[in-house]
Amino acid sequence: MKIKSYVGGHDVIIFRDAVYDPLIRRYRGGTPAVVIPYAGRMLSARAKPQEKLPPILMDGQAIPVRSALQWESVDPLPDENECDYALVSAMYVFACKEMGLDTSRLLTVGGSVVNDTGAVIGAAWLNQNK
Repeated sequence: MKIKSYVGGHDVIIFRDAVYDPLIRRYRGGTPAVVIPYAGRMLSARAKPQEKLPPILMDGQAIPVRSALQWESVDPLPDENECDYALVSAMYVFACKEMGLDTSRLLTVGGSVVNDTGAVIGAAWLNQNK
């Protein structure tokens, strides 16, 4: 089984036995189990220009508002010969779904694992996006 990462410009480490810390809503500790290699490129979704909408007033202040994102295009999915699964951003998956593309080979990071300074160092699992 071949999985490649198309996010962040770096490898992604999956940790086994990381423990959830409810104070920070992240996982800590665990043992590095698998390294998912960076594919050498990131996959992006491009949104259409958003429409400016009337501002929302709160406490006498105008908060700018724009229309929801609509997708113009996405980078092509990797060929099945390149990898069995592609680790991508949640935004990329969302855009692919909105455009009617098959997302069964797309994975996203689940359960961020952090070090003692709070920096993200990996993930506790991957989400499959069917």
